[in-house]
Amino acid sequence: MSETFEELEDRYKAALNRVSKAHRDLQDILGDPKPLAPGEEPPVLTKAERDAQTEAMQAFQVYVPLRDRYWATRWGREGNPPKP
Repeated sequence: MSETFEELEDRYKAALNRVSKAHRDLQDILGDPKPLAPGEEPPVLTKAERDAQTEAMQAFQVYVPLRDRYWATRWGREGNPPKP
């Protein structure tokens, strides 16, 4: 059975929300990035930091193909191709 546009849109929105939440959570855990001082060792990441980074990466990997499919389908459906 083929997925309807509405189902694709729902999956796209869910993936977008997951990416947004994952990156917000990652920002909350890690804070603002700061450059290392000369000779300074990289910080050791806690399990919570690693888990937040992993979730953000996985969320983005799911989101990108859905985003591409959603917008290709929407542009075709609306007859409104993207402008360069």
